[in-house]
Amino acid sequence: MSNVIGFLEQAGRDAAMRHASRKQLLQAMRAENIEPVLQNALLQPQSTPLAALLGARQVMFSPNQKTPKPAKKAPAKKPAKKAPAKRK
Repeated sequence: MSNVIGFLEQAGRDAAMRHASRKQLLQAMRAENIEPVLQNALLQPQSTPLAALLGARQVMFSPNQKTPKPAKKAPAKKPAKKAPAKRK
């Protein structure tokens, strides 16, 4: 399993591998001695087969469930002051 994780990390770091063709990826996986079953799972568009083979759990984290505090009310506006009367 560690060679699969290492391969994925290497593929993420290497721009050439990120944009490699299927054939190039297969050659790289063979060079890393990744099992054929895992090679097929890595090449699938969905990650479900790979997760099942590696024994990944469905939920890896718990979302934060805190309720947001209500916003403070702005103080009431004071009435506008009247302008002084104009003198003639």
